[in-house]
Amino acid sequence: MHTTKLTKVGNSTGLTLPRDVLAAADLQRGDAVSVEVRDGRIEISKTDDSYNRAMDIGRRFSARYRRTMDILSK
Repeated sequence: MHTTKLTKVGNSTGLTLPRDVLAAADLQRGDAVSVEVRDGRIEISKTDDSYNRAMDIGRRFSARYRRTMDILSK
């Protein structure tokens, strides 16, 4: 167990995580993470990149084929 303090970062509050905690969670500086509150606890987990990649592909598809999708929706 590690103890650390919350610090001011601009208008937000930040938390510094020790290197060994990041390694144990398979996280690295710059990774995208999800933050959830459950039963009064804060849970931080690595973001599922497959979902984000699929959403990006869908956005590009809809932008590229916007006119075709409009015609097909009629």
